[in-house]
Amino acid sequence: MDECLNILIIEDSEDDAKLVVRELLNNDIQLNSQRIQTVNSLHTQLENSTWDVIIADYCVPGLEAPIALETVQQSQLDIPFIVVSGAIGEQVAVEMIKAGAHDYLMKDNLTRLPEAVRREVREAQIRKDRRQAEVILKRQQVAIEAVIDGIAILLNDIYLYANPAYLNLFGYEHSGELLGKSWDSLYSVEEATRFRHEIFPVLEQEQAWQGETIARRKDGSTFVQGVSLSLAENETLIVVCRDISELKQAQPHIAHNALHDPLTNLPNRALLLERLDLAIKKAQRYEDYRYAVLFLDLDRFKVINDSLGHLIGDKLLIGIAQRLKIHLRNTDMVARLGGDEFVILLEESSSEETVIEIVNRIIKECQTPFDFNKQKIFSSVSIGIVLETENYLQAEELLRDADIAMYQAKKDENHAYKIFNKAMYIKAFNRLTLETDLRKALEQGEFVLHYQPIFDLFDNQLMGFEALVRWQHPIHGLISPTQFVPIAEETGLIIPLDGWVIRQACQQVNYWEKKFPRSLSLKVSINLSAKDFRKPSLIQEIDILLTEKKLEGALITIEITESMLMDNLEKTIDVLNQLKSRNIQISIDDFGTGYSSLSYLNRLPIDNLKIDRSFVNQMQADKRDYQIVNTITALSRQLGLVTIAEGIETPRQLSLLKQLDCQLGQGYFFSEPLPADEIENRILYNTF
Repeated sequence: MDECLNILIIEDSEDDAKLVVRELLNNDIQLNSQRIQTVNSLHTQLENSTWDVIIADYCVPGLEAPIALETVQQSQLDIPFIVVSGAIGEQVAVEMIKAGAHDYLMKDNLTRLPEAVRREVREAQIRKDRRQAEVILKRQQVAIEAVIDGIAILLNDIYLYANPAYLNLFGYEHSGELLGKSWDSLYSVEEATRFRHEIFPVLEQEQAWQGETIARRKDGSTFVQGVSLSLAENETLIVVCRDISELKQAQPHIAHNALHDPLTNLPNRALLLERLDLAIKKAQRYEDYRYAVLFLDLDRFKVINDSLGHLIGDKLLIGIAQRLKIHLRNTDMVARLGGDEFVILLEESSSEETVIEIVNRIIKECQTPFDFNKQKIFSSVSIGIVLETENYLQAEELLRDADIAMYQAKKDENHAYKIFNKAMYIKAFNRLTLETDLRKALEQGEFVLHYQPIFDLFDNQLMGFEALVRWQHPIHGLISPTQFVPIAEETGLIIPLDGWVIRQACQQVNYWEKKFPRSLSLKVSINLSAKDFRKPSLIQEIDILLTEKKLEGALITIEITESMLMDNLEKTIDVLNQLKSRNIQISIDDFGTGYSSLSYLNRLPIDNLKIDRSFVNQMQADKRDYQIVNTITALSRQLGLVTIAEGIETPRQLSLLKQLDCQLGQGYFFSEPLPADEIENRILYNTF
């Protein structure tokens, strides 16, 4: 953790406080700490200082943890509260968590304290950011609604003014029908009572209120009213409102679509992660709670999809989804991650034997052939199993390990399922071997760059290349980046690897610029990782490289992912602005596959949006992916950005993309990624 944390320690023993500080320092957490042991001291510190975390001993004479927690809550400060005690029991710990404490640990085992501090600080920041965003959004909404919605002014509960939109909303033809009447004439007796007992007290205290009510028109019909109330200094009440009945009816559908897969109607990854996080927290709080996670992948699905078409493939996925639900209780969940991958969360799983029994039933059910248009389709599944242990702190960890176990099952022809703990040693050994080889590869120069051409889709003009790193392993041959890039990112080796890629790509562009002088406008796109953007020397190194190669920044495009943007948005924007000042273009890669909001786009100094190949591959005029691509291209036009489609493989895909006014594209339809010499022979010589 880079920043220095302010930590308030509630502890009567100075030695015990030092143990806490030492444990955090030993785990690279920089901190300023203050030890207190009285209620008055706590009030003083809360009023006069800013604290990132409070760590409290349960039994401090005069300031026990429950009293301290209540004091912090009454201050209305969102400060993570962690109990560290030598005598707290399980029941007391559970009660503290229910009361609002964020975590608890025993003094004789502080190994989990650093991670708990990091986690709670991170989540507190997320909560703070969310609150700030909500405040800004509400202010913007109020400003818009005050212009286009119904507006009325009241004094002493009597209407003084109502604009035409307000009159029309309530079914009145002219203001004389409403002015001079009391506000409660537009509401039922029950709703008027709610105003007096619930809404007006808040309005008087905060001078404003926003929410929903049930209003009544002149003809007696009712509607759901979205209303904003503002109390002016002279006790004048300003009302801004609209009919939100249709929105309320659509909200459940919108919320459902946001959390469910459109093809199978199963929960999607976002909803699954929420449920897995809840399961992890329940397991941490209740000793007798057990759960299991099953990661399912259809065997030979690609063969079925490619040979019989996507329509049959979609029907198969729907059929599998329906069969999986048969074997689950109401408390369990089956979700689709995407493609042919499904995940099942079994809650309250009593034993490993029970889980295996369910797995065997699922395997047998999925082996029963499907009959589509009188054609029998045979399928099977490979399943990875993770059983609940206290080691899991994040949902992604469960999915990662279940995925690993699933791949072990897929490799083993004799078993359709594997339990993760049986494959842990193999996983660790293989990862260590690959990591060791990766370090040697950097030292011995085993990496090569391939270049995939990027074309103008309308005139077929060559616009540039994307530089793609490949590993020429001395034993295993050419290794795909999907196998070694994740490990490089985890170990930090991605930084020297990306540094090599940038130098090599710039050197190649410099060479082509001299050899093919008519190709001056060609750009090379280079992918950077999140770790590159956190490196303080990134801009300086790029400046040195451009100077050494006498290369214009306009010939370079940097590609980043949505996840990188949201990792540290402000820092990333700063780096991007520095790159833009050097005329380097910026592309957002795999756009539409992340979890980020579109609200950040206006703030980013970007030039291109790259449509992920997953949308292009399945794009048909009547498919959801077509609409996604349509939305992305339309958004690009509105923002003045260039759209680049990845993974173009067929004339049909090209035609659809041109219909949607997608400007640029790359994919096997034009050319696979090629070494530099083949790019020259097959592309550049034919072009220039």
